Amino acid sequence: MYRYRPYLSLVGILILGTVLRFSQLEAKPVWLDEIITGLFSLGHSYENIPLDAVFPLAQFADIFTLNSTASCQKIAEMVATESTHPPLFFCLTHEWLSRVQGSWVWQARSLSALFGVGAIAAMYGLNRIAFSPQAGVMGAAVMAVSPFAVYLSQEARHYTLPMLLVILSLMGLIQIQKDLHHRGTIRPWVGISWVIVNTLGLYTHYFVLLAWVAELLTILALSLGKYLHPVSLGLQQQSSPAPTKGMVTWLNLGGYSLLPLLLYLPWLPTLHNHFNRPETDWFKPFEPSWVDSITPIFQTLAGWLVMVVAFPVENQPLWIVIPSAILMLLWSGYFLWSITPRIKALFTSPDTRLSGLILLFFTGVVLLEYLTIVYGVGKDITSAVRYHFIYYPGICALLGASLMMNPVGREETKPSAPVLSNPLAKSRFPILARAGGLPFGKPLARLRPDSPTLQSAASYLIPGFLIVGLISSVFVVSNWVFQKSYDPAGVAQQLNLEPTVPLVVVVGYENMQEVALGLSFALELDKIRPRNLPETGWAFMTRSPSYQSVWENLGSVSGLPPSAVNLWIIAPGLRQREYPPQLRLGDRLCNLDPSQYYRLGIPYQLYRCGKQEN
Repeated sequence: MYRYRPYLSLVGILILGTVLRFSQLEAKPVWLDEIITGLFSLGHSYENIPLDAVFPLAQFADIFTLNSTASCQKIAEMVATESTHPPLFFCLTHEWLSRVQGSWVWQARSLSALFGVGAIAAMYGLNRIAFSPQAGVMGAAVMAVSPFAVYLSQEARHYTLPMLLVILSLMGLIQIQKDLHHRGTIRPWVGISWVIVNTLGLYTHYFVLLAWVAELLTILALSLGKYLHPVSLGLQQQSSPAPTKGMVTWLNLGGYSLLPLLLYLPWLPTLHNHFNRPETDWFKPFEPSWVDSITPIFQTLAGWLVMVVAFPVENQPLWIVIPSAILMLLWSGYFLWSITPRIKALFTSPDTRLSGLILLFFTGVVLLEYLTIVYGVGKDITSAVRYHFIYYPGICALLGASLMMNPVGREETKPSAPVLSNPLAKSRFPILARAGGLPFGKPLARLRPDSPTLQSAASYLIPGFLIVGLISSVFVVSNWVFQKSYDPAGVAQQLNLEPTVPLVVVVGYENMQEVALGLSFALELDKIRPRNLPETGWAFMTRSPSYQSVWENLGSVSGLPPSAVNLWIIAPGLRQREYPPQLRLGDRLCNLDPSQYYRLGIPYQLYRCGKQEN
């Protein structure tokens, strides 16, 4: 029965992770990026959206219905020409939407949640191969209750799938290193699986390219370390392989490393075109200043923080923000103080050093790539916390393994050796305490069960980490944290200021991302404005070359009800003082209401239009 305990623990962790990821999956408002996911995955393109004309709000129901005739090839063509992403995730989502019942929002998010659950299981496999069954269970537990991982899993976007593929790729990387060390050769199924996973990742998200390059540099660094410092890395072999066999092995490794790029060649021209598209300009500061040179550092640190704790500090009253911020800082300080010696133990124990260095080097290289893009290319990809997903598996694996480490006290054993042991032996989590056996080989030392260090770790650090993570994840599910800068639900509530008055909403757009943003507002407005209310019209009007074209187009609107009308102008990039005091909406004059100007990430202004002029 003992050998099945890690799997029983994993089942419990998977159940917990599944509940967190699927809870209230449809409750959060759909935001800009999810609109893009839905549009392409349903088999539509921007051409299906009526532009430069007022149309009924109910017409959106036709846009967000499944086009069963769309093929993966057609979706890939639309993504290539109208988006800045690879096609695989959208093709998979289209197939999922055609097979799963429910609203398209729940369907799309459920696929991401499912990949998120798969990432928990994959993290167990990664840490089991890299360290031990105990570390595998703890790595899975870390990901299961991580607020960052729960947040990504509830987004209808391509974050959890590439994260899952990166975990599988790291698993293959560590297995390749173990094969080279213990066998002197790479088993074909390991190398081929690694190629397949990396290739799928490249066709899922462009950031996987950063992970792939980081893995290649990790292989190169380990190869150099094998010859320069083999003893310190634990890479020395009992006997050297025959020269011919060694040459074949390195040729195989080179082939496995470069084959994903060869398989990716058909999409490389599209990648080049996407990189230069204006949709990525939002990464650049709107008004550059010296602050932009240090902001990415703080944004990265904040990204690390919310991987383990996330309390409500966004758009909340001060009586919630201040205690939440204090608790987050206190917990992060205690956690950092407690985990540091265990991280040190991870890299000083011969049993865990090699795998720990592989994961650390991989994570460090990806971070250097991020900084290169930020400071070299001028695009701040740290500005959105979700983009830290690509190296999150490395951090999660290291945390899971480190939590299972205990530094050995001087009075307890011989002067060596931090070791991998079971710090949960006296914890309140008996399933985790019995989770696994010993690490690779016999440990150098074990802490006594009554060790003060062991009791401290078991009584506070690990249970506290899991409880804080669970509470944080509940905040994520309840939409108290990771809130979007654009608040579709809040905007819709304000647009519906007077439900009994006919309403026209006009969105000035310059690109299709702004159209998608307007669609997110429209979907939320459609939820709270029943069909039996007065007429509701919606329009996307181009603001090229300036908003003057929008004002002129408003004058040609027809088909309005004879009664008074509320007109909302959603105007990206327009300052409050730049709204005209009066506008013509068809055959009537509209006056600006100075008390009804808002900016929830984007400015919008109310105009009150009189009755139809005779």
